[in-house]
Amino acid sequence: MALNHQPFHQKYRPTKFDELIGQDFIALTLKQALLTNKIAPAYLFCGPRGTGKTSSARILAKSLNCLKHNEPNPSPCNYCELCKNINNGLALDIIEIDAASNTGVENIREIIEKANFAPTQARWKVYVIDECHMLSTAASNALLKTIEEPPERVVFILATTNPERVLQTIQSRCQKFDFKRINTEHIYKHLLNIANKESIHFEDSGIKLIAKRSNGGMRDAQRLLDQLSLAPNGITKNNVENLLGEVSEVDLIKVFNSLINNVPESLIKTCSELYDDGNEPIAILEGLLNITRDLLLKTVQDDYTDLFYTSKEFQTELDKMSNLISKSKIIDWHCYLKNLEYQIKNSGQPRLWLEINLTSLLDLENKKGIDYNKDGKTSRFNSDRDNNSKNQKDLISEVKNIRPKEKIIVNEVIQNNQEQSIVINQINKTVDDESINLKEKWALILSKLELPSTRMLLSQQAELMGIQSNIVEIGLSPNWENMIKSRKVVIESAVKKIFGEQMSIKFLPKSDNKFKLTNVNKDPSDNDSNAIITNNLTHSNTSNNNPRSEKLNDLNNHKTLDESSSKNLADFFNGEIIDNHE
Repeated sequence: MALNHQPFHQKYRPTKFDELIGQDFIALTLKQALLTNKIAPAYLFCGPRGTGKTSSARILAKSLNCLKHNEPNPSPCNYCELCKNINNGLALDIIEIDAASNTGVENIREIIEKANFAPTQARWKVYVIDECHMLSTAASNALLKTIEEPPERVVFILATTNPERVLQTIQSRCQKFDFKRINTEHIYKHLLNIANKESIHFEDSGIKLIAKRSNGGMRDAQRLLDQLSLAPNGITKNNVENLLGEVSEVDLIKVFNSLINNVPESLIKTCSELYDDGNEPIAILEGLLNITRDLLLKTVQDDYTDLFYTSKEFQTELDKMSNLISKSKIIDWHCYLKNLEYQIKNSGQPRLWLEINLTSLLDLENKKGIDYNKDGKTSRFNSDRDNNSKNQKDLISEVKNIRPKEKIIVNEVIQNNQEQSIVINQINKTVDDESINLKEKWALILSKLELPSTRMLLSQQAELMGIQSNIVEIGLSPNWENMIKSRKVVIESAVKKIFGEQMSIKFLPKSDNKFKLTNVNKDPSDNDSNAIITNNLTHSNTSNNNPRSEKLNDLNNHKTLDESSSKNLADFFNGEIIDNHE
């Protein structure tokens, strides 16, 4: 009978502290503790997956109990019966527990009772509790006394990927070691070593790509290497991209060339081909964001480094594109693309949504009335300024036909109106910018809410009032205040996902007094400056019925929306009863 295949992450698991990759300081500290015989009663190993937490726990257990040595030694032999049993997970005195399936107080009580018995084979009894953050609060509290003062020759090693979920009382009783993500270069060298030992055909670019995409986890890198070694042509860059579901850089170049050259037909055709080849819209979006990031990096750094997400072979094309596109346009594209992920994921037609948004990038900076600032927010101040300038020119042309006595008054009025226009434009610009910013942040908060009913309720009956220090202020409609407050925990969780764990929320009455100052020269059909001029001319020369003044007076008679009607409409949507019999 053929033996089962042993995965690379098990076959090449480190067996000594000297073989532990990327955790030099932790290995040095634990070796020193073994040499000086200063063994702590409990250890807490924290860090991302695949960084060596469980391997270090097994090495420490072997170092304490290796039969070749009469006392703890940092270099276990790995050949004695006890070392072999620990490597295979068969040692009776080395108990590995999965906290995810042993979360209750009863499980911890059983551990505490067995810990009082002396070891049967080894010198030290070692309990390795993996994913200890999954223990219930009651189970963690039950373990406190035993961890602080364990029986003689008993060591507890707790491992977790989420140390923030471990009780502070547990952490304070343990020696804590933070395992960091492994450097890409270290992973690359280790994968080369494995590939050579296993006689695997590989391309150097393929191994480098695996090392980059493993995100600092050695186990993920070894798993990918093991899986790709089954390919008939070995480990190639193309095989790695296909396995990870990534879009090839060649196809992404076509998309970007279509964008740079403003060719919508080519853009849609390329997107269609990518989709038909099995590429997901999210994968295409991620690839485009990676290239915009590298293009931005290319504007300040010519030499290729590990900072670039794309491969070294792609640098020639990256140089060509960076010469055809400005830095500001790269930032505009980056800001526009980063907000599409949620929309594509929640769309019934992600392919269509992606194509529409990509075609929107064509001539983005030339779209009338829209500017994209460094934060990616749109504003329409340019169009307002254009309209104001046109109105001002029209006003001046009208003034030229007025009699000399009236010109003195008109010039004074125009000067005053220009000063007012500058002030009001500045105020409106600030109000608009803050309003747009708050609306975007509020939309982002709503997108993080899982329940559609809560999202719908808040979108209609609440609004983001402002962000002060670590407090997010949310305005509520009076009739829905109690219902929204009952969902405070859910809303606060969504806020923390975006702005950080330090943030809290504060509910306020919904503001109804938001306003925007009317620009002096906002619209030719409703020109306040013309109205002011007309009033002055009328007072200065009431006997003269100037047809032009009469026309301006008629335009000035247009009224704004009735305030009481607007208030009634708002009250209606807030659930209030409207009485029209006044």
